[in-house]
Amino acid sequence: MRKSIFAISLYFNCLVTAIAVANPLNLFVDQCLQFDALHEIAIPQEWQLSSTPYPPTALTSDNSLVEFESSLLSLNNLNDRNNYYRSLTSQTEQQQQLLNCQVHLADELSALFKNIDANQLKNDFILRTQIDTNAPSTLYVKTILHLQQLQFDLNVKSQLHSLQASIKHYFVQDFKFDTTQACALAEAVDKTDQTPNAKVTTESSIAHYLITQPDINCRKQAWLAYQARTTTYNQSNLLALHKLRTVLANEQGFNNVADYQLSLHGLTASQLTLFLNSQTKNIELAPWDLPRALHALPKIAVKQQESLLIVEQLFELLSEFDLRFELISTSDNPFRLYRVWLNSRLLGEIYVELDKQTTKIHHHRIKQAVVGHQMGQYTLKLPLKITSVKQHNDLVFMVSNIINQLAKGSVFYYLSQSDISLANQQLGSYWLATWLANKLSYEYTTTARAQLLQSFALQQHVFRAKVALLFYQQADLSNYQLHEPSLHQSISNAFYDSFGVPWTNGANAIFSYQAIANQGISYYLLVWQETLAQLIHTQTLSSSQAKDIFDVLIVNEHNQTIYDQLSVIFNQPMDFENLLRRINYAGTKQE
Repeated sequence: MRKSIFAISLYFNCLVTAIAVANPLNLFVDQCLQFDALHEIAIPQEWQLSSTPYPPTALTSDNSLVEFESSLLSLNNLNDRNNYYRSLTSQTEQQQQLLNCQVHLADELSALFKNIDANQLKNDFILRTQIDTNAPSTLYVKTILHLQQLQFDLNVKSQLHSLQASIKHYFVQDFKFDTTQACALAEAVDKTDQTPNAKVTTESSIAHYLITQPDINCRKQAWLAYQARTTTYNQSNLLALHKLRTVLANEQGFNNVADYQLSLHGLTASQLTLFLNSQTKNIELAPWDLPRALHALPKIAVKQQESLLIVEQLFELLSEFDLRFELISTSDNPFRLYRVWLNSRLLGEIYVELDKQTTKIHHHRIKQAVVGHQMGQYTLKLPLKITSVKQHNDLVFMVSNIINQLAKGSVFYYLSQSDISLANQQLGSYWLATWLANKLSYEYTTTARAQLLQSFALQQHVFRAKVALLFYQQADLSNYQLHEPSLHQSISNAFYDSFGVPWTNGANAIFSYQAIANQGISYYLLVWQETLAQLIHTQTLSSSQAKDIFDVLIVNEHNQTIYDQLSVIFNQPMDFENLLRRINYAGTKQE
């Protein structure tokens, strides 16, 4: 067996070797751990490592690509099913088994790409771009080439995951804030010895403190302490992560992480800066004052509704796109099973489960829809009643996201799977959710409380995206203290631009949220896609283009890039400059 993280994990954990009970999860884990990519997946002959390589003019046949894709689905389906099972179990032993499965599949994928000749693959891609840049096969080969470049050395992979796990560990710890006597709340004074002893744990507790504390300086002190709660522990971890990612970016010919990662998105750092500035608005409200501002506004009244009725209402609205939802009898099954059709094409199935024990809404992919290969399968788990704004929003978005995945028109898994295509990753989901929300016309969206929450959430996301961009634009932070003063100033300015107050030690924001370690530069994508979705919805609402937009954004049968999609939707050539102009001047006389 190849030396791998998987082998190391087996050495320290013998749980997997004791699989004896024939239940579905154990059978799946056994199947997963026996998977051998080099025997199961048919690498095209033209890509294989060989002492006598194919001539650079050799083009992989379409039949070879189809065979490769078909066999590669076995690995991708195992990975999707593994993620699905991980969402269902909280038992430590089963989670460990599924983690071993995940690591094994990652090792098998790495082994597969190591056995593909990078030069042969690159030559294949170059030849295809000369014939047809936008052909599905060209984009597919481009994606395989990209995935090959993302395969890290075992040691690098281990360091990366270890650092991210350490950073996460400190963020989930309880936070204890010891106030000064002047900032202690009367309710927090221990009456046995009359000693001020106000301690705040968890976000809800800090929010309670911010609501009840009348002194603005005390509120500011508490909020800043909460933001910096992991800095002592995580500064070295995050700086080590920055150094590791910078080395990887350098190996790809880039000066810093930001330039490398944004090149994969089709953007530059200067373009992202322009976009984030376009979304910056000074709301003149410090974050430590938000809880009191919300507390002063009337609560949002949400009419209680049965979740299943809302789902069926959404399905009825989606019929405008020629979608049909066929309810399959489930008399012996706790799930309601819907088969989803687009015109006469079977897209897949949605299993809807009502759970009276939960208040949260979850959806999970069991299998990705790939045209000509397999239909998709998703689960949607719901509480019996929808009683809050968040539940409404989550339900609308999750149904939209499922449809966005089921309706993809590609014959290749990686071109259908949203996590691969970055710049328009979930644009279809956000546009469809915006369209559905407009059709439902819930009154709560126009309340002062909802609008304040929305504007604050946007500025918080924009600010953090700027922090991530600034952090990963640094080419070398090995001497962090040397760069810290300028980072303090730059981040404090960005904070002021959104909230109207400075953050003196602004660089602490770098260590204040976990996504900077996991998502990195990609953190901006939420704002990017929500902004584009709203722009498309607003500027095409009166022209009855919804069905055409659905076909272009979601089905995307021709695998168009984001600017090609926008060119069709807006009926004019689109690039970043034209797009930013529309964003800046939408709805004004200039536009």
